[in-house]
Amino acid sequence: MKKLFACSAVVVALVIINLSGGQPATRAAASQGPAATQPANPFRSNVKVEVTDLLYLVHSDGIPDHSTGQFPNPHNPNTIRKQNYTFKIPRHPVWSEHVTRTPMGPIGVAINGVPFYNPYTAEGRDAAKSEVFDECCGHPDQLGRYHYHIYPKCIHTSFHDEPGKHSPLIGFAFDGYAIYGPNGDDGKPPKDLDECNGHSDPVRGYHYHVTNKFPYIIGGYHGVVEQANFDHGPRLAPFDARGGPGQGPGQGPGPGQGPPPGFHLIPPFAMQRLNLSDDQRKQIDDLAKAVREKLKAILTADQY
Repeated sequence: MKKLFACSAVVVALVIINLSGGQPATRAAASQGPAATQPANPFRSNVKVEVTDLLYLVHSDGIPDHSTGQFPNPHNPNTIRKQNYTFKIPRHPVWSEHVTRTPMGPIGVAINGVPFYNPYTAEGRDAAKSEVFDECCGHPDQLGRYHYHIYPKCIHTSFHDEPGKHSPLIGFAFDGYAIYGPNGDDGKPPKDLDECNGHSDPVRGYHYHVTNKFPYIIGGYHGVVEQANFDHGPRLAPFDARGGPGQGPGQGPGPGQGPPPGFHLIPPFAMQRLNLSDDQRKQIDDLAKAVREKLKAILTADQY
């Protein structure tokens, strides 16, 4: 049995900045550099991949290529179960000036077929601070979906950062842009990452880096997102590792607000299904903020 721990040795507090969703823009920004040529199949041998001109069709059972902790356990009542994922990853990402929020549930996929999740629990808390992961920084949700909220760095992982060099590819976001480990070309974390944890270089074009601070993996999508990937999971929110609602389709908090507490004026999965405009979402967020402030005035600190 693998000893469980909060990966505090590997992770510092990370905070995804969930930005307002937007409409796709044309691929543009010369400042973002050219799109890198992707290899024919960058995924591990435990993942089946169909390569088309436009997409990687990633077929995965969701079981990682490294050992995992023992689940269920006192911190997490869920069991790791094989899945039947098919993720569609654009091979030619299209840049968008508008940043799209990351939903709850899968937001991308690692090259070993394990999905990435955003950094929040269903209650809007920082998952890295409030949940317990195994030694490779993963855990299952109520549906048995093993996943990563943070960089899966451990002695068992297949992801290694060679000193003094750019970190290797570890996966893709659902907009098709590549996700790399924490280091840039000089072997150090880049200092020019944007709000999505992305930047450009002449070799790789625009791409994301994991970080040792919020938002850990990505803070939003800077490309046009392949919406078919969000059909995975239940239409109603399942439960997170502690028995609360979470990890179904939904949205994180709005820009500048930080993670919300456990109160939602409209549940995240309902927000997703209503297909709200940016203005509607902002009005609802403002109203929810006002209600939370009122509750704080009514309730004691312990009750809140």
